[in-house]
Amino acid sequence: MSSLRRRLREETRDAHTSVDTLFGQHDIATREGLSITLQAHAIALRRTLAALPGRQTFTHARTLLVMLAAIESDLAALHVPATNTDQVQVNDGEIHPLGLIYVIAGSRLGARILLSDIQASRDPDVASATRYFACPESDEMWKQVSAQLKAWTGSADEEKKIIASAQTAFLWFEAAHRSVQKASIPA
Repeated sequence: MSSLRRRLREETRDAHTSVDTLFGQHDIATREGLSITLQAHAIALRRTLAALPGRQTFTHARTLLVMLAAIESDLAALHVPATNTDQVQVNDGEIHPLGLIYVIAGSRLGARILLSDIQASRDPDVASATRYFACPESDEMWKQVSAQLKAWTGSADEEKKIIASAQTAFLWFEAAHRSVQKASIPA
């Protein structure tokens, strides 16, 4: 394992655990649990997409667009409108795309496990809403990120920026979750 990948794992462990705990409280085999998860992921992915610098991350941006389209299809299968809360306000300063994509691609590693929970749902609409968690393009994203991390030879300052960007991505997922939760609580 590369030293940057090891540092990313160590430095973001608490943020990763926090996000896992937030999303883990939802049973994604239910319409409500899956809807909340998908809506929050859409918000965080849109924020990530907006933060990526254009040409150097074209492949990742294209993958994020495919993932967002898959979320929209899954929400439609659930008969749930896409959330209109797409502005996640988090101070993001200078962003390094590798830190952001590390979080997005890494989150996809558990997608196959979650996919089996969705497919086992007793609700046929939920069981059919599998496009996002089965998205094959995201598998390739992890391979690319792993290769980039393995070959990485940047400066200590750039490493700090990558780690800070990964932590920011986790904050975006937390903020997106709060936003969706707040929107779904009846007044």
